[in-house]
Amino acid sequence: MRVDLHMHTDYSVDAASPQSVADKVRACINAGLDIIGITDHWDYFRTHGPSENRDVEGCLRDIRAAKQAFDGQIEVLVGIELGQIHADPAADEFIRAHELDMVIGSLHAMPNDVDIYFHDFEAIDCDAFLQEYFDQLLEIEAHGGFDVLAHIDYPLRVMKHGGYVPSFDQYMDRVQQVLRACIERGYALELNAAGLGGWMKKAGPPQSILYEYHRMGGERISIGSDSHTLDTVGRGVDECICKAKDAGFDSVTVFRARQPVQIALD
Repeated sequence: MRVDLHMHTDYSVDAASPQSVADKVRACINAGLDIIGITDHWDYFRTHGPSENRDVEGCLRDIRAAKQAFDGQIEVLVGIELGQIHADPAADEFIRAHELDMVIGSLHAMPNDVDIYFHDFEAIDCDAFLQEYFDQLLEIEAHGGFDVLAHIDYPLRVMKHGGYVPSFDQYMDRVQQVLRACIERGYALELNAAGLGGWMKKAGPPQSILYEYHRMGGERISIGSDSHTLDTVGRGVDECICKAKDAGFDSVTVFRARQPVQIALD
């Protein structure tokens, strides 16, 4: 089974348009995928309401329609990527009000409500920033309400500047805290291929983190291209499978109606 459990359509403001849900599913069929999760953005903030999704109700209706329309050709999971689920009580209300297969929990914006991507890393203390980043991840994990912890290496993709090359090597004690919470709370740790398009030129997280997660007893992983365009569906899935197998994993966790199911890695 080839799975891609993290992707976006033009319901997400940072994705290419036009790119309907049905177009996305057809692209996934053509890419030879078997199970997909369509997980458009719905981000929460401390100082204003949710954003990053143009019409969340329309999005979920279209995913459910595609799930039925393409049944027998590909399995479509109804998903959402919730950013900063701990920042606004409305996030919990949203989860209770919608029937979903899977919820990705992600951290895009720091407590100042600025996306990690837009911080001026040349002008700030990067060590202090990363310490706060791990604090926020732990808060999200303690809050709960999601199934997959997304792209924990997101800062590594965007912090590089001048001679500074970001790394988690000096923060493995903090990484272990995050991994321990994943294991104890039953989240799947995501292998995310978006890094292939950046300076790292590889899927994340770093292999040392996968080794440590497996050593600590982690069993649940998720795999996603984080595709924002039709031509990137399935991107990096095979690399993620290789990374997972190398670290000792033999299955990927798929959530159906929020319940985990283990699917053997090809």
